Amino acid sequence: MNQSVKPLSMFTIMALAFFGMGVGTITPALNAIFVQFNTLPITTLLLVSTLPSLLVIPATIIAGSVAGSKVKYKTLAILGMALFVLGGVAPYFATDFTVILIERAVFGIGLGIMSPLANSLVMGLYEGDKLATMTGIVTLAMNIGGMVLQYLGGYMASIGWNYSFLPHGLGIISLIMVIFFLPEPAKAPVTVQTELVPKEKLPVKVWITVLVYGIFTLTIYPMLVNMSTLIVNRGLGTTATAGIVLAFLTIGGMLAGSVFGKLFKISNRFILALGFAIAVAGSLIVVYAGNIYMLAVGAFLGGFAMSTLIPGCMMIIGMTAKPAQMAFAVSLFFAGMNLFGFLSTYWIGAIAAITGDAVTAPILVSGGVQAVFCLLYLVVNPLKPSPVSEQ
Repeated sequence: MNQSVKPLSMFTIMALAFFGMGVGTITPALNAIFVQFNTLPITTLLLVSTLPSLLVIPATIIAGSVAGSKVKYKTLAILGMALFVLGGVAPYFATDFTVILIERAVFGIGLGIMSPLANSLVMGLYEGDKLATMTGIVTLAMNIGGMVLQYLGGYMASIGWNYSFLPHGLGIISLIMVIFFLPEPAKAPVTVQTELVPKEKLPVKVWITVLVYGIFTLTIYPMLVNMSTLIVNRGLGTTATAGIVLAFLTIGGMLAGSVFGKLFKISNRFILALGFAIAVAGSLIVVYAGNIYMLAVGAFLGGFAMSTLIPGCMMIIGMTAKPAQMAFAVSLFFAGMNLFGFLSTYWIGAIAAITGDAVTAPILVSGGVQAVFCLLYLVVNPLKPSPVSEQ
C-alpha cells in the first residue's frame, strides 16, 4: 500500500480530522448554558452536549458502510462538514431549548458522517510503521482542533452563552479544502460490501476493542462535562477558565498523538495498559486538585490517555480486521465511542443518585473503572494474533 499522497491532500485529511472532536466545543460553556436554562432538569440540560453523540452513531455506521464503495469519501466529507457547520452555528440564533436540541442533532449527524473518514483514509493509504505514524498524526490533528475549538468555546461563552456555538463556523475552511483537495484511495481497500454491514463477520477482537474504548469514553466524560461546574464550585475561575483548563486536555492529546509511533514501539502489547494508567492518574488529580494548575495537569493526563488509547485501538483494529472491513470497523469504533458518550449522562446521574454528588464522585468512580482496565491489559495481550485475523 503506502500510496503516494500529495502534501496538500494529506493536509486536507488533517483539516478534516481537525474537527473530529468538535463535539467538545461547547463543553467549557456548559455551566453558562445551565444558568441560562436553569428551570430544566440537569439530565435534560446535559443533552446539549450528549445528544450529538447519540446521532453520531447511525450516521457513522451508515457512512462507514458506503464509504469508498457506494459513495466517494469526498462526497461524504462534503455532506458531513456542511451539516457540521450548519447545525453547529445555528444554536447561536435560537432561544428555545428544544430548537437548540434539534440543531444539535443535525450537528451530530454531520459529525457522524465526517468523523471516521480521516482515519479510514489513512488506513487505506498507508501500512506498517507508516500507518502507526500517520494514525498518530491524525490523532494529533484531532486534538489540535479540540484544543482550539474548546478554547474558543470557553472564551466566547464569557461574552454570552450562545456565542459558544460560533466557533463551529471555522468548519467552512475545512469544507473548502475537502471540495478541492481531499484524496480518494486508488483502490478501495478499506471499504465494505455493498450491504449495510459486511458479509463476513467482524473478528470478535474488533468488537471487544470497540466496547473497551466505549467504556473508557463513559469514564472520561464526567471530567469533560463537569470541569466548568467544578471550577466554578471550587471558586477557581469562570467558564473561560474552564476553556483554558480543557485546552490542556487537548495539549496532552497533541503530545500523545505526536509521539504515538515511538510510544507504540516501546510499549507494544502494553499500549492500552499504559493509556489506562495515565487516565487513572489524571482522574485522581482532578478529583483532589486544590488549584487551577493541578486541574490543568489532570486534564493534560486525561488528554494524553485518550490520544494513546484511540490510535492504540486503531492499531488493534488495523491488525485484526480484513481490508474490506476496515471502514466499517473504524465507523463502528466511533459509533461505540459516541454511544457511550451519550450514556455518560445517565452514568453521571446514577452515581449522583447514589452519592448525592454529581460533580466529583462520577470522576472518582470512573477512575476506579479505568484502574480495572489497566490491570486487565497488564495480563491480556491485545496484539496477540487471533485465528480469525490470520485467515
